[in-house]
Amino acid sequence: MHPTVLQIGSLAIRSYGLMLAIGFFGGILFAAWRAKKDGENPDHIYNLSIWGVISSLIGARLYYVLIHFNEFEADENLSFVYRIFIMLKNIFWPVSSEGQIGISGLVLYGGLILATISVVIYLYIHKLNVPRFMDYIAPSLGLGEFFTRIGCFLNGCCFGKPTDSMFGMVFPGHSAAGMYYPGMHIHPAQLYNAFAGLFIFIALIYLERYKKFYGFTSLLYFIFYSMGRFIIDYSRYYESHITFFRLSHNQIVSLFIIVISTSLLIYFITKTSLNNKNSIQK
Repeated sequence: MHPTVLQIGSLAIRSYGLMLAIGFFGGILFAAWRAKKDGENPDHIYNLSIWGVISSLIGARLYYVLIHFNEFEADENLSFVYRIFIMLKNIFWPVSSEGQIGISGLVLYGGLILATISVVIYLYIHKLNVPRFMDYIAPSLGLGEFFTRIGCFLNGCCFGKPTDSMFGMVFPGHSAAGMYYPGMHIHPAQLYNAFAGLFIFIALIYLERYKKFYGFTSLLYFIFYSMGRFIIDYSRYYESHITFFRLSHNQIVSLFIIVISTSLLIYFITKTSLNNKNSIQK
């Protein structure tokens, strides 16, 4: 693994942060280009990205807290107000007790959900076409997933369970994966997710030629991403043992998103077909 790309004195450029930045800025530029090509002001995409980043970080953190709540509970002997203060500090304060800067403990699904909600609110407030702009953004999410998960792989985090399959890899002992499973072959779940993101990016661009209504591309994204996440999660290791019918928390969320997105897709395809049929008859 290569968690650090470049080290200059105490300044270190982390591979995960670098890949995250490449995916983020690359995704924004691509979405802005798509909007401009369609006659829209690309500045809306740049403004949306600010909302998206802030809300995704908050959502990713809150999702993690929800499934690891016991890590943030304060001493019961403290007053109620002070306990709340300590909990909020532990949740959002970016400096650890060891002096390290950064918030560890984020869940991508939480970020995706809250970012989607905040983007929809922004578009609604500014009286912009919500499905249209969501379609501009959708392929970029797959591209961002690809680069981010490559960063996870280089960092040695977000790893999989032990396996005897041909895909198994042994991670270095200094990585999180290597410390949990020293010398053992485990699923490179990060790469599974990375190539799933790349597939989604390519598939959405290709399938847009069959697009009949705004919202088509973004609904396909939610379906493809959730299906991929549901399948890959069978190979993924989680510290949290919260399950429901032997499904992880992410798989449960995936099922909800698949059902809702597929239902909406079928509804709008049917509605568009009926409208076209009625127009022809007239």
